[in-house]
Amino acid sequence: MNFKKNKKRERVPITVFIIPDINVKPYHLSISKKTLRGSLGISTALVLTFVILTTMYLFGLNDIRNVQKIKQENREKESSMHQMNLEMEEIQKRQEQINLKQQEIKKLMGLQKETPEQASPSRGSLRVKEWVANKAGQTETDILAQDIKTVLSQNEKELDEMLAQVKKDQAFYLAIPNQWPLSGEITSEFGMRRSPWGRNEVFHEGIDIKSSVGTDIVAAADGEVVYADWMAVYGKAVRINHGNGLESLYGHTSAILVKKGDKVSKGQVIARVGTTGMSTGPHLHFGITKNGQLQDPMNYLP
Repeated sequence: MNFKKNKKRERVPITVFIIPDINVKPYHLSISKKTLRGSLGISTALVLTFVILTTMYLFGLNDIRNVQKIKQENREKESSMHQMNLEMEEIQKRQEQINLKQQEIKKLMGLQKETPEQASPSRGSLRVKEWVANKAGQTETDILAQDIKTVLSQNEKELDEMLAQVKKDQAFYLAIPNQWPLSGEITSEFGMRRSPWGRNEVFHEGIDIKSSVGTDIVAAADGEVVYADWMAVYGKAVRINHGNGLESLYGHTSAILVKKGDKVSKGQVIARVGTTGMSTGPHLHFGITKNGQLQDPMNYLP
């Protein structure tokens, strides 16, 4: 019985009266509860759809802005890289000019081209690398490039001064024993060492440079041959007087190609590698003295 009453209530429409004025007949609108619920459902769905679409639009707009920002950043990076490339090209040209000046100085000093075994970075190159290492964490490429160019300018100035000095007194520099007599591994340095003939510590009066029998040995500087014969300990040996108290010694050779009294030039072949005298294998013993005092040859060699 109650079920039927509830069912009748569901069918009773909801009537809305609209009274625009007292003298005007009122309007009324009747809507069933079922229709009202359907309208509310549709309205809710539309609102949710609008909210979802609006949210998606806002997120999409934000993504577009992010993409545009990334593109702008990429354009700025490309521009920065292009500028950096131009800076690096200029730096490379400056470095080439410095290298040419270094070669000119070596030529005036009588130095031959360094072999891979002796080749080492110039002090100028090392300074540039130090600056690059110190500045690598910065993002301002123009600051980095400017710093490098500053270092190159300083190196170039030093080379100009050296070049002027060398040109002024070329003969003096040609007489400095700073030419490597041959290419090879240094197997024994100047100073105290364990004797190869016993357990005692002995003083090594030069450096030993390992090489093959017959390899050419060149004069370390201009000078006059003052000894070219057999010498105790060093076997077939050559001693050259370079003036200014400097002399160089070349020991354990297999063949001597000069004689006492000969004038030799820096880089001229004077002997060949051997293992004469007290030697444990083919190598060159190279020594330098100044005013009769033993010197470490590494203080003279480039």
